[in-house]
Amino acid sequence: MTRAMDEWSAAQPADVAELQQQNKTLLAQRHELLQQNLQLQRETSILHLINKLALQLNELMTPADIYPFVAQQVAAALGFEDCAIFVADAKSRTLTRVAAVGSRDLPHHQGLGVLSYGQGIVGQCAVQQQSILVADTRQCQHYLKDVSERLSELAVPVLEQGELLAVIDCEQWDAHFFNDQHQQILEHVASILSSRLRKLQDLAALELSIKKLEYAELVQKALFNIASLSYDADDFNAFYQHIHQNVSSLIYAPNFYIALYDDKDEVLHFPYFVDTTEHISPTTIYPKEILANSLTGYVFRTDEPLLADRALLEEFDRTKVVTAYGSAPESWLGVPFRSGDAVRGVVVVQSYDPGISYDQKDLELLTFVSQHISSALERAFVQQRLRHQALHDALTNLPNRLLFIDRVNHAFKRRFRYPDKLVAVLYLDLDRFKMVNDTLGHQVGDEFLIAVSGALKSCLRQNDTLARLGGDEFAILLEDAKTVPDVIEVAERIAAKLQQPFVLKQHQLQTSTSIGIALADVTTEQMDTDELIRRADIAMYQAKQDGRGIWRQFCSEMDFATTAHYQLETELKAALQQSQFVLYYQPIIDLSSEETLGFEALIRWQHPERGLLSPADFVPLAEELGLLTQIDLYVVQAAVKQLNAWRLDFANPFYVSVNVSGRSFSDADFSHKVLDLLAQAGVQPHYLAIEITESALIDKMAQAKISIDCLREAGVKVLLDDFGTGYSSLSYLHEFQLDVLKIDRSFIAGIRPRIQENPVVNTIITLAKTLSLTVIAEGIETSLQRKLLSELGCDAGQGYWFAKALTAKEASSWLR
Repeated sequence: MTRAMDEWSAAQPADVAELQQQNKTLLAQRHELLQQNLQLQRETSILHLINKLALQLNELMTPADIYPFVAQQVAAALGFEDCAIFVADAKSRTLTRVAAVGSRDLPHHQGLGVLSYGQGIVGQCAVQQQSILVADTRQCQHYLKDVSERLSELAVPVLEQGELLAVIDCEQWDAHFFNDQHQQILEHVASILSSRLRKLQDLAALELSIKKLEYAELVQKALFNIASLSYDADDFNAFYQHIHQNVSSLIYAPNFYIALYDDKDEVLHFPYFVDTTEHISPTTIYPKEILANSLTGYVFRTDEPLLADRALLEEFDRTKVVTAYGSAPESWLGVPFRSGDAVRGVVVVQSYDPGISYDQKDLELLTFVSQHISSALERAFVQQRLRHQALHDALTNLPNRLLFIDRVNHAFKRRFRYPDKLVAVLYLDLDRFKMVNDTLGHQVGDEFLIAVSGALKSCLRQNDTLARLGGDEFAILLEDAKTVPDVIEVAERIAAKLQQPFVLKQHQLQTSTSIGIALADVTTEQMDTDELIRRADIAMYQAKQDGRGIWRQFCSEMDFATTAHYQLETELKAALQQSQFVLYYQPIIDLSSEETLGFEALIRWQHPERGLLSPADFVPLAEELGLLTQIDLYVVQAAVKQLNAWRLDFANPFYVSVNVSGRSFSDADFSHKVLDLLAQAGVQPHYLAIEITESALIDKMAQAKISIDCLREAGVKVLLDDFGTGYSSLSYLHEFQLDVLKIDRSFIAGIRPRIQENPVVNTIITLAKTLSLTVIAEGIETSLQRKLLSELGCDAGQGYWFAKALTAKEASSWLR
């Protein structure tokens, strides 16, 4: 037993040490658990604070309530002596104190109420968009003393998707007060704050959108009413009254007037004038001098809207920029509207009430209204322009054949009063003009024709008439010629003038003209206008046969017309039998995707002697001889045959459009013949399109409807060609179901560099979109034309800018 006790005594120190070590381990574990428990309590407290803050913030609806609340909660919950919030303005790069507790709870004009980005620790936080913890401000170069000096500072940015909304800034008397946990808490608070602010911004944006939508609906309704008036109202006084009513529904407009300027008579008048202090009769006119110094004239002169308050108006008056007429307004708003290339009118609202003024939104609204007024008044101006266009050549602005014939008719009537005078007609055809078009393109060809018309004018007197009859053919009426030598002198002067080269940009062009002369005098009593022009035409062909660049006077031996017609008739019929006609294909390009939508098939006559002839050389005679329908079916058959070949080679969907004459389209069997040709070739109808002109629709409207319905029901597209050169009437467009509207190249050639300067093209495109029609512009020859048409909403186009008319082989290469 004693031995056992000794052994136990020897082992006891080791066991005690082990027990002591175990106790130390238990104490350490207990301390660690206590620390973890304290940390958990702190985190729970922080989560409780953050959760409470988030819940309470959701009840606050404005930043003015949110910012002070957050500052108070942060200071109270975390025991901070000072907390301020600065709101960021990215545009001005400034930070403005909007809330504070502690020593900085002062009016904004006291202390550091506004800071620039980079200024102080708050400004540095804004620039870096990161939290900044400064343990001892005495060691920080960026610290700025505010109300009193603090030794530690913590600044945390409030960010939303990279955008700085605000900075939360806390300061403390003691150094080393703030720690990483404080920073983490504030960053959580900043995140909650940014989320709530963004929700409020989204809510405000939604409310603003709703208000804008309500206002937009009101504006849309008013503008729709005005647009409807532009088509329905023939009484312009009633039209102006309805415009005034609709404008008044949107802005303050008890004082409203419309001023128009007649550039022909150079007078200004006010067809509609309503004012609480002044009155101007619609019949009162003012000389153009009033435009030089009136507010209305200022808008006319500058072609810009004018929004003026009383101070600006007084400055205008002081500097003599304008002179006020009538009662001086407190606020004045005038917007110009155009017709073609010129300012034709001004629409004005004005206020005499110091408490009511106009702003940018009112200016934008009145600008929209002015556009609709312009559209309505454009009808009157368009009628004038259409009359001018109907009687003048679109390219050269010279009288056309119709006006020339009228002038010759009047000359015959005057000859009866002055029998000693001659009526002389000169018929001119440019030599080798086709070469210019074929080698240099239609744009250079057009410029050349304009230059030639100018040269011809320089050879004539003011009372002579120069007309362009079409293509490169011109005609001249000499009314006051007394002798044949007088007429011959003019012809020789013209021939010599056109022998001189023309320099157009980088091109030097040489031409000459063949001139035919026909005279009516006392020995030709039975002659009429048509016969005189016909004789001049015959003499011109004789001049071409005799060597070109010379003149010939008609004589009885020149019995050219009958034989020429007979010969051409025989050749035309032979051309149909011998398949001398060929098709060229001009691509139609989608202006958005640049994809080839299809081709327009253009007929050419491969004459065995005269070479390749354009439709202008044979279609008029073919129509006269009743051969157009046969030619049209020939073209359709050739196009369908080519489509069948392409369909096997190319998978991409595209169509080929064929021009059809009015005579063919009015044939009751024509549409069925077209469908039979498609069926025989096994070509799906949607690969074919038929182009018709406005006259084809109007001449036999009932049959046109039947033909269109038949073709479209089968899947053939129907395109309205050369829109704008014929009737251009809303009424008939509503009568037909069409697929595509093509704008005539004459409008594209005259397109202006600014979108608002092209009201006719814009109106045509808008009209087409209203009727769900695709719009194709013809004759696009410049990048500017292509760009503007795309911006105006035009869907597709064709012309030399993309490609000339291609042979079938070239078109196949184009598709590849």
